[in-house]
Amino acid sequence: MEKELNIYVYEEGNLPVFHDAPCDGILGMEGIFINDMEISRFRTRDPDEAHLFFLPFSIVSIVHYVFERETRLWSDMKNTVIDYINVIADKYPFWNRSRGADHFMLACHDWVFYKYR
Repeated sequence: MEKELNIYVYEEGNLPVFHDAPCDGILGMEGIFINDMEISRFRTRDPDEAHLFFLPFSIVSIVHYVFERETRLWSDMKNTVIDYINVIADKYPFWNRSRGADHFMLACHDWVFYKYR
């Protein structure tokens, strides 16, 4: 039996959309969680030891930096996430091994699942 949960945090992705998010306001939990995952005692640097895989992108940051309010189109935001997952799937065997079932992200929004499924 495992004594400790091991979570691998993918290194791919650049600030400000990946590995960072605002830590204040009503949606601040997303940023707090992403920042905590970067330094967590549950984090492993060895993906072969991982039980779970964290996708460190921020929906708050994607909305801020990618979403074009004038057009109101969601496609650029959706494509940012799809492109990130494709990079992960092409570079590592872990996504393909489980078809993403052991991967997770955090979003403090009630509309995220609908937009990204």
